[in-house]
Amino acid sequence: MARKQINGFVIRGFSMGESSRVITLFTGENGKLKCVAKGARKSATKKGGALELFSLVRCNIYLKENVELGTIGSVDMIDDYSAIAADPAKFGFASAFCEILDKSTSIDQPIIELFDLTAEFFSHIMKSPGQNSAPLFWAAFIKTLAILGYQPRLYECVVCGKKNEDRAAFYDSQKGGIICSDDVLEHVQYGKLSKTSLRILQDFLSRPLSEIVNIECTQKNLGEIEQFILSFADYHSGLRRNLKSFKFLSQLK
Repeated sequence: MARKQINGFVIRGFSMGESSRVITLFTGENGKLKCVAKGARKSATKKGGALELFSLVRCNIYLKENVELGTIGSVDMIDDYSAIAADPAKFGFASAFCEILDKSTSIDQPIIELFDLTAEFFSHIMKSPGQNSAPLFWAAFIKTLAILGYQPRLYECVVCGKKNEDRAAFYDSQKGGIICSDDVLEHVQYGKLSKTSLRILQDFLSRPLSEIVNIECTQKNLGEIEQFILSFADYHSGLRRNLKSFKFLSQLK
């Protein structure tokens, strides 16, 4: 049996038996790991208190060869993001990001850039007002897609390559980005981004989350951006619109 000391975010947990929990951790060194935390349902214990959703923890994990589930030994809290859960909007968007991480990554697939983005996202969503949660989430979502290799083309037409000069644009998720009016085909249904929504979407992709919190977004802008990202993610990464957390987000509106 091998022992590893890892730092990871708690992105999922469910009960097992009377006192244990199965925890999914997203780590920098090892990617996603699934582990059993014995006694974690006893909230009075140090282990149970540390392994709350969104927490960044340091764990000793015991792994057996050819066994997917490890066993968590000692646990220490590094960063406590439990305050996120106190705000329904923050909790909803942070939970949705955790589900995206869980559904789009594989066991033992380290992606350091995505681990760093997760730390940045949790930090900003906890400190920022609840109304900033949506822009932060959609920015983090499109950055995640780009890190995973699914970066949409937002600056030029995917058909002819003509640069978009700060104008509204049609888009086709299957083709991978925006389409200029010259290449729009009759009898084909396209999505559409206003000039402002497209510019904000470009900012979401290119600017750090520390700057996203200061971007002004109307509900109309966010609605257009949401439709673009969900459509693009559904086709290219298999992240379906019917994920549990996405349904919860729709109830928050």
